[in-house]
Order: sequence, then structure tokens, then C-alpha cells
Amino acid sequence: MICDMTQPIDLRELDLFAFCRKGESAAGEVATRDLPRILAETAADAPASAPGEMFAYKASGFMREEAAEPGAPVTQRLFLDLDVDGRVWLDCQRCLQVYAEPIGTSMRFEVMASEETADAAPMDDDEIDVIVGSKRFSLLELIEDEVLLALPVAPKHAVCPAVHESLVTGADGEVEPKAPPEEEKRPSPFAALAGLKTKH
Repeated sequence: MICDMTQPIDLRELDLFAFCRKGESAAGEVATRDLPRILAETAADAPASAPGEMFAYKASGFMREEAAEPGAPVTQRLFLDLDVDGRVWLDCQRCLQVYAEPIGTSMRFEVMASEETADAAPMDDDEIDVIVGSKRFSLLELIEDEVLLALPVAPKHAVCPAVHESLVTGADGEVEPKAPPEEEKRPSPFAALAGLKTKH
């Protein structure tokens, strides 16, 4: 069973095996400044308050006892549910302005005892990822990983507030090249010669 009561935990050194076996849960907030890889992705022109932006997280562990078949030995499977919500300041690739990208991610992990068991685990469930547990597990790094995976490949507003002056944007949002200026029409020298011939 999962405990309903959340408790403060050390995000940098968590006994993940015990956390899952006891069905514990934890919730809190993490600042962007504590996530260096997210800070590196933050737009250079982001508001001065950006490093203080908070990500809310909720982590819940639980255990399942399963037997491959009736009469077979029972095995314990450990799981971790992790939800992270917040926002990251990014540069819009369409209008080149800074904007806040909302982040909302929810993932279930199966906790393995070693790299070997993790590599051997069947990857037949897209809803569950596999991680290697530890008695000094960094939940902070896992939170950071999930935020990084949630970042868009091509950051942009849903609707840009304005178009950058250096761009001309078409209806499909793609940049269209500016039409070259029309050259001034000059009189043809052959036309002038033709005019002289008619006078003689």
C-alpha cells in the first residue's frame, strides 16, 4: 500500500529501495537554480527571477509481489511514480522572443537492483521506464531528466505576440524570403537606334 502522508526527503541521497518497499510518498518544490542542466537551457534574456522558478514534484513508491506461474517463487517488483510540473523560459524559434514553456510530466519507473537486471528487463510496456535504484539515489537528477525530456525540440509560442522585424512569416508560420526589389527599367539602346532609322 502507498502511504497517504508525504514526508520530507533528501532529494540527493534517497534509499529508493526502502522508499518503494514501504510505499512511501513525498512532495515538494525544486528551484531551477538547483537543476544546472535546466538552467543551461534557459533563455539568456529570461527574467531575472527565472533561476528561482519552482518545479513542483510528487514521488510515490510501491511494491508488487508476483509469481511467473502458480507455485513459482514470488518475486518483488519495485515501482516509482513521479510527477513534475513547472515552466522553463525558452527562446521562441518563430518570433525570437522569450516565453515561458509549461512543463507537465508524469512517469512510472520500475526500479532495478543493477545495470545488468535493467538491461535484461523486457521493454514491452511504453508506459513504464526502467531505472537502476540505489540506497543513495538522486531523485533530484531524475526530476531534472524528466524536465529535459519534456522540453520541445523546436520551442515556440502557440501564438506569437509579434513577428520579429527581420522575418516575414507566411500563413503556415514558415519564414518566407523577401521579394527582391524591382530593377528600374532602362530604355533599350536598340530601341533608340530604331528611332533614328525611322527619321532618315
